[in-house]
Amino acid sequence: MRMHDEPNRDWKNIFQLWRENGERLLFIVARNSWEVASGSYLVVERIEIKKWPYGSAWGRYHYYGKPSGPQEKIKVVGTYAWMFLMPDDPAHPKE
Repeated sequence: MRMHDEPNRDWKNIFQLWRENGERLLFIVARNSWEVASGSYLVVERIEIKKWPYGSAWGRYHYYGKPSGPQEKIKVVGTYAWMFLMPDDPAHPKE
């Protein structure tokens, strides 16, 4: 199931999630159109605020639970289509 199909999700942009996380890095997020059950998520590794609540962010995309490559600038970070994958969330990657 894609995340946008799930009711009662509080979608935010990556900068809002970063602030809610105490402005700590690293954290794991998913976009509302991703198949998180199959291991699609993003590890946010760097944030650069330009004008709150927007800026740039970098991280590593994961598909099927594996990194897809090196750190890269994240696209569409300012859209309100992201959510945390909390450790108790069934879709959260297990270490």
